[in-house]
Amino acid sequence: MVRHLLVTNDFPPKIGGIQNYLWELWRRLPPDDVVVYSTPHANAAAFDAAQPFTVVRSREPWLLPHPLLARRVDQLASDYDAELVILDPAVPVGLIGPHLKLRYGVVLHGAEVTIPGRIPGVRSLLNRVLGGAVGVIAAGGYPAQQAERSLGRALPVSIIPPGVDTARFVPLDQQSKRAARSELGLPADGPLVVSVSRLVPRKGMDTLIKASVAIRRAHPEVCVAIAGVGRDRRRLSSLIARLDAPVRLLGRVDPDALNLLYGCGDVFTMLCRSRWGGLEQEGFGIVFVEAAAAGTAQVAGRSGGAHEAVVHSETGLIVDNPDDSDCAAAAISQLLDDDERRGAMARASRERAERDFSYDILAPQLATAINTMVRR
Repeated sequence: MVRHLLVTNDFPPKIGGIQNYLWELWRRLPPDDVVVYSTPHANAAAFDAAQPFTVVRSREPWLLPHPLLARRVDQLASDYDAELVILDPAVPVGLIGPHLKLRYGVVLHGAEVTIPGRIPGVRSLLNRVLGGAVGVIAAGGYPAQQAERSLGRALPVSIIPPGVDTARFVPLDQQSKRAARSELGLPADGPLVVSVSRLVPRKGMDTLIKASVAIRRAHPEVCVAIAGVGRDRRRLSSLIARLDAPVRLLGRVDPDALNLLYGCGDVFTMLCRSRWGGLEQEGFGIVFVEAAAAGTAQVAGRSGGAHEAVVHSETGLIVDNPDDSDCAAAAISQLLDDDERRGAMARASRERAERDFSYDILAPQLATAINTMVRR
């Protein structure tokens, strides 16, 4: 395939959804055709040495769209005989694109398009980047739609959604579910609702906490387990205490234990919401696909591209008003009340994950998208 240079601030061993998305895709491309330029990290030396492709680290802690970065990218592209540069994300790193010697493509995730695309001054900068790109890799239909809305015309877009390692995330049988609950310190019996997310307002954990109180009326033994860390933890802890909600904040869960958490739950939920008049929305929601691969039905809030990750009434339910805790409670309770329906959704979720979201299927699509860029 085309030898190219991926330039990004977000690459492992940093932890996060974007970092995981890039690594899982690019590590499946022919290693001799991939060079990654990213920022330093305390554990980078060991990580980089274990990769089959070349990783170059900057001296600066952050790649800023400065003329010096453009010159450095040009030099790296020349040193490694790259034919193309891929910039992630379109803003701010992508702002160097029009100043590069080589053709460039951009990666879109969501927020970096939604907000700049609606602010007049910044929008013109975003549109210059988009307009000069020979290709766009969008992590879902939502960021692609927002980019085309900003530019006012169609773009050469390839939609490569966040995927999942279907060998890592797998359904658990009943015995394994009980063992997983024991290992995670969760109740062995009774309904279990699980969630995995950064603890920030957009993820809707406050709505879930309020909803848990209503769910408990019909399911007295229900437990809601929320994994993740973030700036909202103190507020959420206070809300749990004030409502005496049946919720446990698990903090950061070891990545190796995530499949246990997804798989031992009866329902997975993240009631993501739109904020700031639609400026802040969910780009996609990789956690829904991970839960799907683990064979757990999902309940999602309607925000941005979350509805792409969950098929309403097939793999889970979409709550149209994720700020309404009663609506959220009703949706979750529907699934807890109906073992047969929940089981059918769990099976459909796993089948969809294998068919549409396996990284082994998505990586060849990415390779095709990159190869197409140099022919434009």
